[in-house]
Amino acid sequence: MAMSFAELLRPSSLRARLLATFIAGMLVSAVMVTVTVVLLLNPFSKHMLQSGIKDHTEAVATHIAFDDTGAPIGVDEREIGGWVFTGLGKEVILRILDAQGGVAYPKDSGALPLAPDEGNFNPHVEAFAFVRDGVDLHAATVPIEHGGKRWYVQLAVSDRLVLQMRRSVGLSALTQGLAATCALFLVIFLIATHLTLRMALEPLRVASEAASSITPRTLHTRLDSEAQPREIRPLVQAFNQALDRLEQGYQTQQEFLAHAAHELKTPLALIRAQIELGPKDGHHTAVLRDVDLMARQVQQLLLLAEVSELQSFRIEAHDPRPTVQDVFEFMARVAERRGVYLAVRVADDVNHWHADRGALFTLLKNLLENAIQHSPEGGVIALEVTATGFSITDQGPGVPAEDLPFIFDRFWRGRDRQHVGAGLGLAICKEIASAHGWRLSAAPASPGLRLAAFIGP
Repeated sequence: MAMSFAELLRPSSLRARLLATFIAGMLVSAVMVTVTVVLLLNPFSKHMLQSGIKDHTEAVATHIAFDDTGAPIGVDEREIGGWVFTGLGKEVILRILDAQGGVAYPKDSGALPLAPDEGNFNPHVEAFAFVRDGVDLHAATVPIEHGGKRWYVQLAVSDRLVLQMRRSVGLSALTQGLAATCALFLVIFLIATHLTLRMALEPLRVASEAASSITPRTLHTRLDSEAQPREIRPLVQAFNQALDRLEQGYQTQQEFLAHAAHELKTPLALIRAQIELGPKDGHHTAVLRDVDLMARQVQQLLLLAEVSELQSFRIEAHDPRPTVQDVFEFMARVAERRGVYLAVRVADDVNHWHADRGALFTLLKNLLENAIQHSPEGGVIALEVTATGFSITDQGPGVPAEDLPFIFDRFWRGRDRQHVGAGLGLAICKEIASAHGWRLSAAPASPGLRLAAFIGP
Protein backbone atom coordinates (compact mmCIF):
# COMPACT_ATOMS: atom_id res chain seq x y z
CA MET A 1 0.00 0.00 0.00
CA ALA A 2 1.35 3.39 -0.94
CA MET A 3 2.39 5.63 1.93
CA SER A 4 0.45 8.88 2.20
CA PHE A 5 2.11 12.28 2.14
CA ALA A 6 1.19 12.82 5.79
CA GLU A 7 2.90 9.53 6.74
CA LEU A 8 6.03 10.63 4.90
CA LEU A 9 6.08 13.88 6.85
CA ARG A 10 5.28 12.16 10.14
CA PRO A 11 6.63 8.58 10.17
CA SER A 12 5.34 6.19 12.80
CA SER A 13 8.79 5.05 13.93
CA LEU A 14 10.37 7.10 16.73
CA ARG A 15 13.81 6.50 15.26
CA ALA A 16 12.60 7.63 11.84
CA ARG A 17 11.08 10.78 13.37
CA LEU A 18 14.28 11.64 15.21
CA LEU A 19 16.37 10.95 12.12
CA ALA A 20 14.05 13.06 9.94
CA THR A 21 14.26 15.89 12.49
CA PHE A 22 18.05 15.76 12.50
CA ILE A 23 18.22 15.69 8.70
CA ALA A 24 15.82 18.63 8.40
CA GLY A 25 17.86 20.57 10.92
CA MET A 26 21.09 19.82 9.09
CA LEU A 27 19.61 20.81 5.71
CA VAL A 28 18.28 24.10 7.10
CA SER A 29 21.63 24.76 8.75
CA ALA A 30 23.50 24.00 5.51
CA VAL A 31 21.24 26.35 3.53
CA MET A 32 21.63 29.12 6.10
CA VAL A 33 25.42 28.74 6.19
CA THR A 34 25.60 28.81 2.39
CA VAL A 35 23.41 31.92 2.12
CA THR A 36 25.37 33.64 4.89
CA VAL A 37 28.71 32.88 3.21
CA VAL A 38 27.50 34.16 -0.15
CA LEU A 39 26.05 37.38 1.33
CA LEU A 40 29.06 38.12 3.51
CA LEU A 41 31.75 37.04 1.05
CA ASN A 42 32.61 40.53 -0.25
CA PRO A 43 32.56 42.34 3.13
CA PHE A 44 34.48 39.46 4.65
CA SER A 45 37.04 39.55 1.83
CA LYS A 46 37.63 43.28 2.37
CA HIS A 47 37.96 42.77 6.08
CA MET A 48 40.42 39.91 5.61
CA LEU A 49 42.42 41.99 3.11
CA GLN A 50 42.61 44.91 5.50
CA SER A 51 43.55 42.76 8.49
CA GLY A 52 46.05 40.67 6.53
CA ILE A 53 47.82 43.28 4.45
CA LYS A 54 50.37 43.92 7.21
CA ASP A 55 51.21 40.21 7.37
CA HIS A 56 51.67 40.13 3.59
CA THR A 57 53.90 43.20 3.72
CA GLU A 58 56.06 41.68 6.46
CA ALA A 59 56.42 38.52 4.37
CA VAL A 60 57.54 40.52 1.33
CA ALA A 61 59.93 42.60 3.48
CA THR A 62 61.92 39.49 4.38
CA HIS A 63 62.76 38.98 0.69
CA ILE A 64 63.95 42.46 -0.28
CA ALA A 65 67.15 42.39 -2.37
CA PHE A 66 69.95 44.98 -2.08
CA ASP A 67 72.93 45.81 -4.36
CA ASP A 68 76.55 46.05 -3.33
CA THR A 69 76.10 49.62 -2.18
CA GLY A 70 73.27 48.64 0.15
CA ALA A 71 70.52 50.19 -1.98
CA PRO A 72 67.27 48.21 -2.49
CA ILE A 73 66.78 46.85 -6.00
CA GLY A 74 63.44 45.03 -5.55
CA VAL A 75 62.59 41.56 -4.32
CA ASP A 76 64.60 38.38 -4.40
CA GLU A 77 63.55 36.75 -7.67
CA ARG A 78 64.35 33.33 -6.25
CA GLU A 79 61.63 33.77 -3.63
CA ILE A 80 59.07 36.12 -5.18
CA GLY A 81 58.54 36.73 -8.89
CA GLY A 82 59.11 40.38 -9.66
CA TRP A 83 56.42 40.23 -12.32
CA VAL A 84 53.85 40.28 -9.55
CA PHE A 85 54.62 43.94 -8.90
CA THR A 86 55.45 45.01 -12.45
CA GLY A 87 52.90 43.02 -14.47
CA LEU A 88 49.79 43.68 -12.37
CA GLY A 89 50.14 47.46 -12.74
CA LYS A 90 47.70 49.27 -10.50
CA GLU A 91 46.53 46.16 -8.68
CA VAL A 92 49.72 45.40 -6.70
CA ILE A 93 52.14 48.20 -5.73
CA LEU A 94 55.51 47.85 -4.00
CA ARG A 95 57.47 50.76 -2.54
CA ILE A 96 60.76 50.78 -0.63
CA LEU A 97 61.43 54.04 1.18
CA ASP A 98 64.51 55.38 2.93
CA ALA A 99 64.47 56.73 6.46
CA GLN A 100 63.37 60.15 5.23
CA GLY A 101 60.42 58.75 3.25
CA GLY A 102 62.00 59.06 -0.17
CA VAL A 103 61.25 56.38 -2.75
CA ALA A 104 64.33 54.17 -3.25
CA TYR A 105 62.47 51.57 -5.29
CA PRO A 106 61.24 51.64 -7.97
CA LYS A 107 63.72 54.08 -9.44
CA ASP A 108 61.06 56.14 -11.07
CA SER A 109 61.00 59.91 -10.69
CA GLY A 110 57.19 59.83 -10.61
CA ALA A 111 56.89 57.22 -7.86
CA LEU A 112 55.46 58.51 -4.62
CA PRO A 113 55.23 56.99 -1.18
CA LEU A 114 51.95 55.24 -0.31
CA ALA A 115 49.82 57.21 2.14
CA PRO A 116 46.23 57.40 3.29
CA ASP A 117 43.82 59.51 1.25
CA GLU A 118 44.63 63.20 1.52
CA GLY A 119 47.53 62.42 3.83
CA ASN A 120 51.32 62.21 3.85
CA PHE A 121 53.63 59.31 4.51
CA ASN A 122 53.66 58.41 8.18
CA PRO A 123 55.96 55.55 9.22
CA HIS A 124 53.90 55.03 12.36
CA VAL A 125 50.71 54.18 10.43
CA GLU A 126 51.12 50.47 9.83
CA ALA A 127 47.95 49.77 7.76
CA PHE A 128 45.68 52.08 5.84
CA ALA A 129 43.36 52.32 2.81
CA PHE A 130 43.47 54.76 -0.07
CA VAL A 131 42.13 55.33 -3.58
CA ARG A 132 44.42 55.81 -6.59
CA ASP A 133 43.07 56.39 -10.07
CA GLY A 134 39.63 55.24 -8.92
CA VAL A 135 40.96 51.92 -7.53
CA ASP A 136 40.44 51.05 -3.87
CA LEU A 137 43.61 49.69 -2.29
CA HIS A 138 44.72 48.47 1.11
CA ALA A 139 48.33 49.09 2.12
CA ALA A 140 50.74 48.60 4.98
CA THR A 141 54.16 49.95 5.96
CA VAL A 142 56.82 47.71 7.59
CA PRO A 143 60.30 48.92 8.74
CA ILE A 144 63.42 46.81 8.06
CA GLU A 145 67.12 47.23 8.89
CA HIS A 146 69.92 46.58 6.38
CA GLY A 147 73.54 47.70 6.47
CA GLY A 148 72.90 49.86 9.50
CA LYS A 149 70.20 51.79 7.71
CA ARG A 150 66.44 51.82 8.18
CA TRP A 151 64.18 51.21 5.27
CA TYR A 152 60.40 51.06 4.92
CA VAL A 153 58.66 48.46 2.76
CA GLN A 154 55.17 49.37 1.54
CA LEU A 155 52.79 46.95 -0.15
CA ALA A 156 49.34 47.78 -1.57
CA VAL A 157 46.79 45.38 -3.04
CA SER A 158 43.57 46.43 -4.75
CA ASP A 159 40.20 45.31 -3.47
CA ARG A 160 38.94 44.52 -6.95
CA LEU A 161 41.77 42.10 -7.63
CA VAL A 162 41.03 40.08 -4.51
CA LEU A 163 37.27 40.23 -5.02
CA GLN A 164 37.53 39.30 -8.69
CA MET A 165 39.76 36.35 -7.90
CA ARG A 166 37.37 35.15 -5.24
CA ARG A 167 34.31 35.65 -7.44
CA SER A 168 35.80 33.94 -10.50
CA VAL A 169 37.80 31.24 -8.76
CA GLY A 170 37.32 31.36 -5.00
CA LEU A 171 33.52 31.53 -4.94
CA SER A 172 33.20 28.63 -7.36
CA ALA A 173 35.73 26.65 -5.41
CA LEU A 174 34.03 27.67 -2.17
CA THR A 175 30.62 26.64 -3.51
CA GLN A 176 31.95 23.31 -4.70
CA GLY A 177 33.79 22.82 -1.44
CA LEU A 178 30.67 23.62 0.56
CA ALA A 179 28.56 21.28 -1.53
CA ALA A 180 31.08 18.44 -1.30
CA THR A 181 31.59 19.03 2.41
CA CYS A 182 27.85 19.14 3.09
CA ALA A 183 27.22 16.00 1.05
CA LEU A 184 30.02 14.11 2.77
CA PHE A 185 28.95 15.41 6.14
CA LEU A 186 25.33 14.37 5.55
CA VAL A 187 26.38 10.83 4.55
CA ILE A 188 28.60 10.49 7.61
CA PHE A 189 25.92 12.15 9.74
CA LEU A 190 23.23 9.73 8.53
CA ILE A 191 25.38 6.68 9.24
CA ALA A 192 26.57 7.96 12.62
CA THR A 193 23.09 9.14 13.63
CA HIS A 194 21.51 5.86 12.56
CA LEU A 195 23.96 3.88 14.68
CA THR A 196 23.71 6.34 17.56
CA LEU A 197 19.90 6.30 17.54
CA ARG A 198 19.92 2.53 17.36
CA MET A 199 22.11 2.37 20.46
CA ALA A 200 20.10 5.10 22.21
CA LEU A 201 16.78 3.34 21.50
CA GLU A 202 18.09 -0.13 22.37
CA PRO A 203 16.59 0.02 25.91
CA LEU A 204 13.19 0.72 24.36
CA ARG A 205 13.54 -2.28 22.06
CA VAL A 206 14.55 -4.50 24.98
CA ALA A 207 11.62 -3.19 27.04
CA SER A 208 9.23 -3.80 24.13
CA GLU A 209 10.41 -7.40 23.78
CA ALA A 210 10.10 -7.92 27.54
CA ALA A 211 6.59 -6.44 27.53
CA SER A 212 5.49 -8.58 24.58
CA SER A 213 6.65 -11.74 26.37
CA ILE A 214 4.45 -11.10 29.45
CA THR A 215 1.59 -13.56 29.68
CA PRO A 216 -0.97 -14.37 32.39
CA ARG A 217 1.59 -16.84 33.72
CA THR A 218 4.36 -14.21 33.93
CA LEU A 219 2.43 -11.27 35.34
CA HIS A 220 5.07 -10.98 38.05
CA THR A 221 7.55 -9.72 35.45
CA ARG A 222 8.35 -6.00 35.58
CA LEU A 223 10.21 -3.74 33.17
CA ASP A 224 13.42 -2.07 34.34
CA SER A 225 12.62 1.66 34.38
CA GLU A 226 16.16 2.63 35.41
CA ALA A 227 17.52 1.36 32.10
CA GLN A 228 15.26 3.77 30.18
CA PRO A 229 15.85 7.44 29.34
CA ARG A 230 14.48 9.86 31.92
CA GLU A 231 11.64 10.92 29.62
CA ILE A 232 10.49 7.30 29.13
CA ARG A 233 10.66 6.25 32.78
CA PRO A 234 7.17 7.56 33.72
CA LEU A 235 5.64 5.49 30.91
CA VAL A 236 7.50 2.34 32.00
CA GLN A 237 6.58 2.93 35.63
CA ALA A 238 2.92 3.42 34.68
CA PHE A 239 3.07 0.14 32.72
CA ASN A 240 4.53 -1.65 35.75
CA GLN A 241 1.79 -0.22 37.95
CA ALA A 242 -0.82 -1.46 35.47
CA LEU A 243 0.80 -4.91 35.69
CA ASP A 244 0.56 -4.72 39.51
CA ARG A 245 -3.18 -4.08 39.30
CA LEU A 246 -3.64 -6.76 36.64
CA GLU A 247 -1.68 -9.33 38.63
CA GLN A 248 -3.67 -8.56 41.76
CA GLY A 249 -6.95 -8.90 39.88
CA TYR A 250 -5.82 -12.16 38.26
CA GLN A 251 -4.73 -13.62 41.59
CA THR A 252 -8.02 -12.57 43.16
CA GLN A 253 -9.91 -14.29 40.35
CA GLN A 254 -7.85 -17.49 40.67
CA GLU A 255 -8.24 -17.53 44.45
CA PHE A 256 -11.98 -17.02 44.16
CA LEU A 257 -12.22 -19.83 41.62
CA ALA A 258 -10.26 -22.20 43.82
CA HIS A 259 -12.09 -21.26 47.01
CA ALA A 260 -15.52 -21.49 45.40
CA ALA A 261 -14.79 -24.90 43.92
CA HIS A 262 -13.34 -26.13 47.19
CA GLU A 263 -16.33 -24.92 49.18
CA LEU A 264 -18.70 -26.68 46.79
CA LYS A 265 -17.10 -30.11 47.23
CA THR A 266 -18.42 -30.74 50.75
CA PRO A 267 -22.07 -29.72 50.09
CA LEU A 268 -22.12 -31.87 46.97
CA ALA A 269 -20.79 -34.86 48.92
CA LEU A 270 -23.46 -34.35 51.57
CA ILE A 271 -26.19 -34.04 48.96
CA ARG A 272 -25.05 -37.26 47.31
CA ALA A 273 -25.05 -39.09 50.64
CA GLN A 274 -28.58 -37.87 51.45
CA ILE A 275 -29.85 -38.96 48.04
CA GLU A 276 -28.31 -42.40 48.41
CA LEU A 277 -29.93 -42.78 51.84
CA GLY A 278 -33.27 -41.51 50.61
CA PRO A 279 -36.08 -43.42 48.89
CA LYS A 280 -35.24 -45.06 45.57
CA ASP A 281 -37.85 -43.50 43.33
CA GLY A 282 -37.75 -42.82 39.61
CA HIS A 283 -35.67 -39.67 39.98
CA HIS A 284 -33.00 -41.24 42.18
CA THR A 285 -30.64 -42.29 39.40
CA ALA A 286 -31.03 -39.04 37.42
CA VAL A 287 -30.37 -36.87 40.48
CA LEU A 288 -27.27 -38.88 41.38
CA ARG A 289 -26.03 -38.49 37.82
CA ASP A 290 -26.51 -34.69 38.01
CA VAL A 291 -24.72 -34.51 41.35
CA ASP A 292 -21.81 -36.54 39.98
CA LEU A 293 -21.66 -34.22 36.99
CA MET A 294 -21.52 -31.18 39.25
CA ALA A 295 -18.84 -32.81 41.41
CA ARG A 296 -16.76 -33.52 38.30
CA GLN A 297 -17.11 -29.95 37.13
CA VAL A 298 -16.07 -28.64 40.55
CA GLN A 299 -13.05 -30.94 40.48
CA GLN A 300 -12.12 -29.63 37.05
CA LEU A 301 -12.42 -26.03 38.28
CA LEU A 302 -10.03 -26.84 41.11
CA LEU A 303 -7.64 -28.48 38.68
CA LEU A 304 -7.91 -25.53 36.27
CA ALA A 305 -7.09 -23.07 39.07
CA GLU A 306 -4.12 -25.21 40.06
CA VAL A 307 -2.61 -25.58 36.59
CA SER A 308 -3.00 -21.84 35.94
CA GLU A 309 -0.26 -21.13 38.51
CA LEU A 310 3.37 -21.70 37.50
CA GLN A 311 4.41 -22.43 41.08
CA SER A 312 2.16 -25.47 40.98
CA PHE A 313 4.60 -27.24 38.64
CA ARG A 314 7.92 -28.90 39.29
CA ILE A 315 9.42 -29.12 35.83
CA GLU A 316 12.45 -31.39 35.53
CA ALA A 317 13.99 -33.77 33.02
CA HIS A 318 12.64 -37.30 33.15
CA ASP A 319 11.81 -40.25 30.92
CA PRO A 320 8.16 -39.87 29.79
CA ARG A 321 7.65 -43.55 28.96
CA PRO A 322 6.67 -44.69 32.50
CA THR A 323 4.12 -41.85 32.72
CA VAL A 324 2.72 -42.76 29.31
CA GLN A 325 2.39 -46.38 30.43
CA ASP A 326 0.61 -45.35 33.67
CA VAL A 327 -1.87 -43.20 31.76
CA PHE A 328 -2.46 -45.95 29.21
CA GLU A 329 -3.23 -48.53 31.92
CA PHE A 330 -5.44 -46.10 33.85
CA MET A 331 -7.51 -45.08 30.82
CA ALA A 332 -7.67 -48.62 29.40
CA ARG A 333 -10.31 -49.48 32.02
CA VAL A 334 -12.37 -46.41 31.08
CA ALA A 335 -12.09 -47.31 27.38
CA GLU A 336 -13.11 -50.89 28.09
CA ARG A 337 -16.34 -49.74 29.77
CA ARG A 338 -17.12 -47.64 26.69
CA GLY A 339 -16.24 -50.43 24.28
CA VAL A 340 -13.31 -48.49 22.83
CA TYR A 341 -9.82 -49.85 22.13
CA LEU A 342 -6.57 -48.04 22.96
CA ALA A 343 -3.39 -48.47 20.94
CA VAL A 344 -0.04 -46.96 21.91
CA ARG A 345 3.24 -46.71 20.03
CA VAL A 346 6.39 -45.22 21.58
CA ALA A 347 9.30 -44.44 19.28
CA ASP A 348 12.72 -45.84 20.13
CA ASP A 349 14.37 -42.39 20.11
CA VAL A 350 12.18 -40.96 22.89
CA ASN A 351 14.54 -39.40 25.42
CA HIS A 352 14.06 -37.16 28.43
CA TRP A 353 11.40 -34.46 28.45
CA HIS A 354 11.39 -31.40 30.71
CA ALA A 355 7.98 -31.67 32.36
CA ASP A 356 6.08 -31.98 35.60
CA ARG A 357 5.21 -35.67 36.01
CA GLY A 358 1.77 -35.08 37.50
CA ALA A 359 0.90 -32.42 34.91
CA LEU A 360 2.01 -34.70 32.07
CA PHE A 361 -0.19 -37.48 33.48
CA THR A 362 -3.19 -35.09 33.64
CA LEU A 363 -2.54 -33.79 30.13
CA LEU A 364 -2.44 -37.26 28.58
CA LYS A 365 -5.40 -38.44 30.68
CA ASN A 366 -7.62 -35.52 29.65
CA LEU A 367 -6.75 -35.89 25.98
CA LEU A 368 -7.45 -39.64 26.05
CA GLU A 369 -10.66 -39.07 28.01
CA ASN A 370 -11.81 -36.55 25.41
CA ALA A 371 -11.03 -39.03 22.62
CA ILE A 372 -12.88 -41.84 24.42
CA GLN A 373 -15.98 -39.68 24.88
CA HIS A 374 -16.11 -38.92 21.16
CA SER A 375 -15.27 -42.39 19.84
CA PRO A 376 -18.01 -44.79 18.76
CA GLU A 377 -18.25 -48.27 20.24
CA GLY A 378 -15.60 -50.46 18.69
CA GLY A 379 -13.48 -47.47 17.69
CA VAL A 380 -9.72 -47.38 18.06
CA ILE A 381 -7.78 -44.53 19.71
CA ALA A 382 -4.11 -44.30 18.72
CA LEU A 383 -1.58 -42.71 21.06
CA GLU A 384 1.75 -42.09 19.31
CA VAL A 385 4.77 -40.81 21.26
CA THR A 386 7.91 -39.49 19.52
CA ALA A 387 11.00 -37.58 20.59
CA THR A 388 9.34 -34.25 19.71
CA GLY A 389 5.89 -34.83 21.22
CA PHE A 390 2.84 -37.00 21.00
CA SER A 391 -0.50 -37.23 19.21
CA ILE A 392 -3.87 -38.84 19.94
CA THR A 393 -6.17 -39.78 17.06
CA ASP A 394 -9.74 -40.99 17.49
CA GLN A 395 -12.37 -42.29 15.05
CA GLY A 396 -15.22 -40.09 16.19
CA PRO A 397 -17.32 -37.65 14.16
CA GLY A 398 -14.61 -34.99 14.33
CA VAL A 399 -15.01 -31.24 14.72
CA PRO A 400 -16.08 -28.82 11.97
CA ALA A 401 -13.18 -26.80 10.57
CA GLU A 402 -14.71 -23.50 11.73
CA ASP A 403 -14.84 -24.80 15.34
CA LEU A 404 -11.25 -26.11 15.56
CA PRO A 405 -9.77 -22.76 16.79
CA PHE A 406 -12.13 -22.79 19.79
CA ILE A 407 -11.88 -26.33 21.16
CA PHE A 408 -9.22 -25.37 23.75
CA ASP A 409 -11.27 -22.44 25.08
CA ARG A 410 -12.78 -22.66 28.55
CA PHE A 411 -16.40 -23.85 28.69
CA TRP A 412 -16.53 -24.31 24.91
CA ARG A 413 -18.85 -27.12 23.81
CA GLY A 414 -19.70 -28.29 20.34
CA ARG A 415 -23.09 -27.47 18.95
CA ASP A 416 -24.06 -31.12 18.53
CA ARG A 417 -22.13 -32.79 21.33
CA GLN A 418 -24.12 -35.32 23.33
CA HIS A 419 -21.75 -36.39 26.13
CA VAL A 420 -21.61 -34.79 29.55
CA GLY A 421 -18.98 -32.23 30.51
CA ALA A 422 -18.48 -28.54 31.12
CA GLY A 423 -15.91 -27.90 28.39
CA LEU A 424 -12.95 -27.62 30.77
CA GLY A 425 -10.93 -30.75 29.93
CA LEU A 426 -9.14 -29.37 26.88
CA ALA A 427 -8.81 -25.94 28.52
CA ILE A 428 -6.85 -27.65 31.33
CA CYS A 429 -4.68 -29.31 28.68
CA LYS A 430 -3.98 -25.94 27.11
CA GLU A 431 -2.93 -24.45 30.47
CA ILE A 432 -0.57 -27.36 31.14
CA ALA A 433 0.97 -27.14 27.68
CA SER A 434 1.43 -23.35 27.99
CA ALA A 435 3.14 -23.75 31.36
CA HIS A 436 5.66 -26.13 29.75
CA GLY A 437 6.14 -24.03 26.62
CA TRP A 438 4.54 -26.72 24.44
CA ARG A 439 2.15 -26.24 21.55
CA LEU A 440 -1.19 -28.01 21.25
CA SER A 441 -2.87 -28.37 17.88
CA ALA A 442 -6.04 -29.93 16.52
CA ALA A 443 -6.52 -31.24 13.00
CA PRO A 444 -9.16 -33.37 11.29
CA ALA A 445 -8.39 -37.07 10.72
CA SER A 446 -10.02 -39.60 8.43
CA PRO A 447 -12.21 -40.18 10.32
CA GLY A 448 -12.10 -38.39 13.65
CA LEU A 449 -9.85 -35.79 15.22
CA ARG A 450 -6.10 -35.66 15.82
CA LEU A 451 -4.80 -33.75 18.85
CA ALA A 452 -1.04 -33.27 18.94
CA ALA A 453 1.46 -31.69 21.33
CA PHE A 454 4.84 -30.47 20.17
CA ILE A 455 7.49 -30.72 22.88
CA GLY A 456 9.98 -28.01 22.08
CA PRO A 457 11.44 -24.67 23.12
